[in-house]
Amino acid sequence: MSSTDTASNANKMPLYIAIMVFIASLVALLMAAGQGNATQTMGQREPVSVVLTKVEMRQQFETPINVFGLIESPKSTMLSFDSSGEVTEVLVEEGDTVSKGDVLARLDTQRLVAQQKELSASLERVKADLNLAKINNDRTQSLVKKKLESAQRLDETQAALNVAAARVNEISASLNSMNVALDRAILYAPFDGQVDSRLFDEGSVINAGMAVIGVTSNDKYQARFAVPADIVDQFEIGESVTMQVGESDVQGTVSQRLAVRNIQTRTVDILVSLSSNTQVRPGDMAILSGSRIHTEQGAWLPVSALSNGLRGLWRVLVLDNQGGDNGVGTLQARVVDVVYTDGSKAFVRGALKEQEQVVVGGTHKLAPGQRVKAGTASAELGEMMP
Repeated sequence: MSSTDTASNANKMPLYIAIMVFIASLVALLMAAGQGNATQTMGQREPVSVVLTKVEMRQQFETPINVFGLIESPKSTMLSFDSSGEVTEVLVEEGDTVSKGDVLARLDTQRLVAQQKELSASLERVKADLNLAKINNDRTQSLVKKKLESAQRLDETQAALNVAAARVNEISASLNSMNVALDRAILYAPFDGQVDSRLFDEGSVINAGMAVIGVTSNDKYQARFAVPADIVDQFEIGESVTMQVGESDVQGTVSQRLAVRNIQTRTVDILVSLSSNTQVRPGDMAILSGSRIHTEQGAWLPVSALSNGLRGLWRVLVLDNQGGDNGVGTLQARVVDVVYTDGSKAFVRGALKEQEQVVVGGTHKLAPGQRVKAGTASAELGEMMP
């Protein structure tokens, strides 16, 4: 080795020593800091303040259910003629208001009027025959009393009188039937209401029974709801209820609860009479709120009390303060199963006990075994729980 290399190494030696001293000092500081943290246990840390709620165990819970129905008129009919013919007059338009007994439409009655006149003439003829038969019978009776006519002749005149009387009754009945047919050629409003449909105009030839005009009653409307059979008993006849129609709340009274279950839907219809027809029309959709009871042991908790556990399960953090250290204790994790949630609160079942205290917020910042102390629950939390 040359003298030059020896001198160079000698000059670098102080630098190496300085670096080694620096590294040794840094390691010593890190080890001291680690030992200091290690000696500071969780029991020595300042407890974190958390908001708690007490567990109230229940044997059942209720969930809301909305039942949909339609507004309808208590009276609604499609009017038709009971005979065929040509429509000669339609006196109303859609939307017209009508009163009971108003004439709505007429059929052509020329043929019926002609038959009526024919029957009237026939009635006059048979009445004349009846009068003649009565005169003959009276004359024959007088002659028989005077022994100038036989009893057989009296029987013949009496029979002729009876035939004439029967003929008068027959034609009178036919004339009455014709009058009824003429009256049935006119459509009358069966009740006060509004015309909701006009299906034919003048000149149309229709068959018997074909709908011509629709009329809807102006009486207070009703709503028909198909209610699941397991909750239909919640709605008692005479009970006041509130329905939602569009953006409005509508008051009504349960008027009927049908005893027959619908074959297709397996539901039971109830009818609700509306207090007022304001802002509603037949055909509007109505929503009636109810509730369904579920038999299940568990408790209501705010959704904020839930956190993700292992294998996709949910967990809650329960305060264990058996030592009674002024509300200070350690957290324990409990696995729970969410049975139902409405977005703000959840009904859960699992390893929970009555009056245990559960953390209701900030669970993502906490861990089992951590020391915490009870904070003050907000008023919103109390209102949230059922």
